[in-house]
Amino acid sequence: MDNTAKIYTLYFVLVDTITSICNIPNNKEKIDGDALFKRFLTYGKEQYSDLHYDLVAEIGGIHSKAEQEYAKIATKIINFLGSLREGKNIDLIFTLWIAVELAFSFHSSLCKNQPNLFDDLENQLRLGQQKYLTLSQSNSEEWQNLDSIIKAKLGNF
Repeated sequence: MDNTAKIYTLYFVLVDTITSICNIPNNKEKIDGDALFKRFLTYGKEQYSDLHYDLVAEIGGIHSKAEQEYAKIATKIINFLGSLREGKNIDLIFTLWIAVELAFSFHSSLCKNQPNLFDDLENQLRLGQQKYLTLSQSNSEEWQNLDSIIKAKLGNF
């Protein structure tokens, strides 16, 4: 899977997870999916920015800890989605991965029956990839509209 496919896959998983959060029964307050998407994405950007800043820092302990955290996240991405193509949208992939992990954690905290997050994430990533492949290969007007919406939310990648 190339980096662009990873971005779409993670986007679909994030949106589907937020939809699932909004549809949890017995939720006392109405959750705004768009606001939640922005919050998770902003958090992902901030965390990645902090991590990237610490990676370029020349202070030994901070740099070393950042390298370990970067490697930990990269390993998860590689294990679930395949190797990263260096230089092409890596920052957006990390941002989305962090946002997806936060969304999964938030979803889990709202559920009465705690799902197996590892299995659930694996299933959601598979479904997200299938959704991307099906829609993108159709080259339909629906895909073009959806692609425009995604790029409006994530930026042009």
